[in-house]
Amino acid sequence: MENLKIMKHIKIIALICLGFIQNAVAQAKPDFRHFNWGDSFQKVLSGESAQYILKDNDDMLQYKDQLGGFDCDVMYAFNENDKLVSGNYRFTKKYMNMQLYVQDYNSFKALLTQKYGNPGLDQQNWSSKPGAGSSESVGQAIANGNLSLRAEWVTNRSIIEIMLSRVASQPLLQIYYTAKTLNEMENKALMQKALIKL
Repeated sequence: MENLKIMKHIKIIALICLGFIQNAVAQAKPDFRHFNWGDSFQKVLSGESAQYILKDNDDMLQYKDQLGGFDCDVMYAFNENDKLVSGNYRFTKKYMNMQLYVQDYNSFKALLTQKYGNPGLDQQNWSSKPGAGSSESVGQAIANGNLSLRAEWVTNRSIIEIMLSRVASQPLLQIYYTAKTLNEMENKALMQKALIKL
């Protein structure tokens, strides 16, 4: 009987330890590239290995890199407390055939779906639907500003969004990563400090 109680306590302790390990592994995955939400401006500036382009005050950093063989700008945004709150990839390749932008969008959307599962949101936003018999392709509709494509995934810590829309008279493909609840994370840290003092 006593051995059963001991075995039961060991199982409970093992489950608690497993929970802590799973939580630690989940937090070990970076939120955007090699960094986590809440990392400092200086940590990103000194830790990013891509080609540095510019910084805007202390709230934005921009780099050049490649993602899947595609040239892109990599942007990091920081809040007023010097904490990383978002990042995005802005693809810079220009095509004469507008349908190739849609092909790139679909390729990256498929990769994001492979990593995060089916998107919670998957939209085609038309400003004006093409008339019957229209020969306007999806790519041309985006280039004309009549259509934008958007898909979104939500994880425990992030909102990931891919968009293809017209920006400055040209289709632009971007992938955004945004901290879901940085304020909540900061508050949890403060609460942990308060807990020690209680």
